[in-house]
Amino acid sequence: MDVAALFPELAGQSRTTVRLHPRRGAPTAADSSMGGPLLWPADEPWPHCEARQHDDPSGLGGRVAMVPILQIYQRDIPELPFPTGTDLCQVLWCPVPHEPDYVPPLHVTWRDSRLVTDVLVDAPAPIESDTDFLPSPCSLSPERVEEYQSVWELPARLTKKIWEWESSPDNPEGWEYQSHLSTASGTKVGGWVDWIQDPYPMECDHGHEMQHLLTIASWEHDAGSCRRWTPLEEQHLLGPYQVPELLEPADIMIGDAGSMYLFTCLECPDRPVESISQCS
Repeated sequence: MDVAALFPELAGQSRTTVRLHPRRGAPTAADSSMGGPLLWPADEPWPHCEARQHDDPSGLGGRVAMVPILQIYQRDIPELPFPTGTDLCQVLWCPVPHEPDYVPPLHVTWRDSRLVTDVLVDAPAPIESDTDFLPSPCSLSPERVEEYQSVWELPARLTKKIWEWESSPDNPEGWEYQSHLSTASGTKVGGWVDWIQDPYPMECDHGHEMQHLLTIASWEHDAGSCRRWTPLEEQHLLGPYQVPELLEPADIMIGDAGSMYLFTCLECPDRPVESISQCS
């Protein structure tokens, strides 16, 4: 369906997002992955969460080791805005929820993979964890799709027009703009944000508007969006019951089927990253 032809007000407003399609696998440190091992230098300290402290004789001061959530190589997803001299983005989070939002704090590292010659074999295990934040290792299958703004970001007049079309005879297949024609669901890079609640503008410490970097999603789709966003190769698996490997491939849960949205500043050379989360 040509969305811009259907709603001319959206002409020129599409953005390309890279859907990552994580699926259970056995990725290595040389692969882009979700929940897989990282290409981490053996002589570089592993990130620990400073906010979680315990009595611990290990010498680490009781800090909880962070766990890998995403590793993305530039060769696989060049759309990610890598800082000059880097080709690898690594995202880790604390495997326990933090108040007041009960979401895991993030740590993002940009690096030049060619400089990593001695790779850390065994990452430290966290001394505390919540199974909702321990992702199962997944390989990625990037797919580029065009998407449009969430209905929550559109002018009221256009929103009214969309709602009238959805219930009109011109839409005999019952498509819904928000679920099927706007933002792609699931874990993805770039594009428009698939907001669960109201849109939230982000600024860096220097006052620059930040851009959507990537989304880490609990679910790849919901009951409404699966009709549109399940890959054609897997639609035969859809039925009255959700297939866990399709719905929650990494087996994570952020709040109540929520998502974490990461934003970066394209004006700052070090590409600072901030995040917020939303859930149903």
